[in-house]
Amino acid sequence: MNTIDMNKFEQKIVLNESLEEKSKIFENQSITCIEDFSNEIFYEIFDYFNGYEIIEKFSNLNSQFDKLLYSSSILIKTHFFLFHYQEKIINTFNKLEIFSTKIYSNLKILSISFSKNIDLLDAHQWEIIILNYYPQLEKFYLNYYESINNDNQYPIYSGKINEFSSTFWIERTWIFYVEINFLNIEYKIRPYNKKWYDDRNNNIINYFTNLTLNGGRKFFGQNVQS
Repeated sequence: MNTIDMNKFEQKIVLNESLEEKSKIFENQSITCIEDFSNEIFYEIFDYFNGYEIIEKFSNLNSQFDKLLYSSSILIKTHFFLFHYQEKIINTFNKLEIFSTKIYSNLKILSISFSKNIDLLDAHQWEIIILNYYPQLEKFYLNYYESINNDNQYPIYSGKINEFSSTFWIERTWIFYVEINFLNIEYKIRPYNKKWYDDRNNNIINYFTNLTLNGGRKFFGQNVQS
């Protein structure tokens, strides 16, 4: 091998080594680049998942995600749609309590929907769950629904509506009420939100001091003093 060929061979080796080194650097960067994302980017990613999916997919993944999920400075609006997870459905208070131990206690908003177990409409049990596991909860949305069959039969709530009128519920202004339409009966808990409807072009409405619009549904609820 002459001098010229030898130089070309050495240059090729150096080039290959350089490319290999850069490739390793790139691979390392591509592996760790997600670690370099800002928290704001992760918040945007979280918007594409509900609360259950966030915990399931990102919890214990690495220390950065754990800090994001469990930091007291984060106010993530988290919704748990229990009926979406047939294999992991939570249909008893025992299962709900086990599930709650895996959720960060700084939860601010909790929304739960379920059916086919009217025993979950237990005001006292909900008080215990919320006080023990969600002490910072600000808004609570609960929706229990049952279909009405052809004979107009459906499970009857055996509890008393005023069980949801204890000091616990009044202090938080979380209102329990029932809606019935042709297909379903729904028991709901919602944060109290006073709504006013003003139509100054309607002389009849101008004589009203308070107006409730129910959209054709039968409505049963608590009286709230404003």
